[in-house]
Amino acid sequence: MIIPLDKLLMRNDNKYVFTKALMKAVDKLDNIKDYPEENRNWKVVPNIMRMFINGELKYKFIEQEKEEEQ
Repeated sequence: MIIPLDKLLMRNDNKYVFTKALMKAVDKLDNIKDYPEENRNWKVVPNIMRMFINGELKYKFIEQEKEEEQ
């Protein structure tokens, strides 16, 4: 299997933020320099997820402050 499930289940971060970062990386597939060429046309999401879990790709979450409504 391409996804290391044991590492995925051990993650303690916010799953929504992880998934959002994953989907943004999928949209920018052409900008990922270490993406395996043989898998370019299929299995995109599992490959990107594996790269995130193994630390080959990183994301940074910047929390925005909510503006108070007047």
